[in-house]
Amino acid sequence: MSDLVLRNGRIVLPEGMVEGEISVENGRICRIAVSGLPKGDEEIDVRGKVIIPGVIDSHVHFYDKKFMNREDFASGSSAAAAGGVTTVIVMPLDTPVVSGSSIGEAIDLGCKTSVTDFSLHAGNMSSESIKKVPEISSFGIKSFKAFTCEPYQMTYDYIEELMCYVKAIGGVTIIHAEDQKVLGKNLRSLRKRKDPLAHAISRTNEAEEKAVKKVLKSAERTECWTHIAHVTTREGCEAVKKARERRVHVSAETCPHFLIFTTEDMERLGPYLKVNPSIKSDRDRAALWQALREGVIDIVSTDHAPALKEEKEKGWVDIWEAPAGVPGVETLLPIMLSEGVSKGRLTLEQLVSCMCTKPAVLFGLYPRKGAIQEGADADLTVLDLKSETKISADRLHYKVGWTPFEGMKVKGIPVMTILRGAIIAQGGEVVQSTGYGQFLPR
Repeated sequence: MSDLVLRNGRIVLPEGMVEGEISVENGRICRIAVSGLPKGDEEIDVRGKVIIPGVIDSHVHFYDKKFMNREDFASGSSAAAAGGVTTVIVMPLDTPVVSGSSIGEAIDLGCKTSVTDFSLHAGNMSSESIKKVPEISSFGIKSFKAFTCEPYQMTYDYIEELMCYVKAIGGVTIIHAEDQKVLGKNLRSLRKRKDPLAHAISRTNEAEEKAVKKVLKSAERTECWTHIAHVTTREGCEAVKKARERRVHVSAETCPHFLIFTTEDMERLGPYLKVNPSIKSDRDRAALWQALREGVIDIVSTDHAPALKEEKEKGWVDIWEAPAGVPGVETLLPIMLSEGVSKGRLTLEQLVSCMCTKPAVLFGLYPRKGAIQEGADADLTVLDLKSETKISADRLHYKVGWTPFEGMKVKGIPVMTILRGAIIAQGGEVVQSTGYGQFLPR
């Protein structure tokens, strides 16, 4: 007898959508059938609902010892679970994760307090930590974050050296791509302004385009898989597309806040929309949606990086005093269902590709994660595509108590989140205890 059987669901499989049943044994998908699966210890009828693979958010900032008051594994993973996310990959924020001790601390805390499964990116890399790549890799960490700009800037030459080391261990170099020379020039002319828009317009399309093109030349020379984080511009999309045509090993991501907001929203939300890279124009937003549809942008992640209200509020007086970043992991799936699938910008299959399958493939978690198939982990998110709700911070699980998407109406919500065969969230509430999550070496 199976541990769990889900019946009467519309299941999004790698081959397409079917109506059928899924049985789970020992935390893994045992059988998928149109009908007739034997009775399970637990039976769930999901008639009228859609079942997709558990969502993977491959870019979250849950862990930094200096900022545990903003978010931690327990609160961040609870928010993820409530939002239909079953796996997160945690990115360093300010404190580097580049040594055995720092990696061990992060893994230990995650295993003790995370609701969801998790993996880690190493970073923020520096010229001194390049030679640590083999050691870091031995912990099952295969992705390495580098910046082309301050405050964690590596020179382009050092980034190319990093790529050589990462290529040797079969890993991925992740790049925050904004050219520091361009940013520095813009900042010198705008620093006297204190208004929120000054920050947004200081981080120009030119800065992203120049950095993306330079790092992809290095990727071409080294043949290292290179992932461009949080693409924001039409020019960035075009640079990725052209590099791929040259058979450069490149992938790219964007984030919901770049798909929803433009610089016009800065007047209303001000420092709450201060992010690095910055929010761009309506033209850029349209280009991101097109690139996502066409597969030029591979994945959508959140770059979840909350700050406290009082920290953000400083930006109304002086935007340079406010920290950058927004919370996003709990609203990721509802926003993409509503703005993507419901509005016809993406098919449901495209959403599964960019939020489940491709993140798993790119970061070494497939086929255990990322698809509904026999033998894979039973990570399943059940959706009600007809249900509508309004996003409200008081119903979210973040420590910081705010969201830039406050009041936004969404159509399509996760109603149940299942991780390795266990229900971890239902109806927007977390029902699994912290510490259920496991570290995923890659």
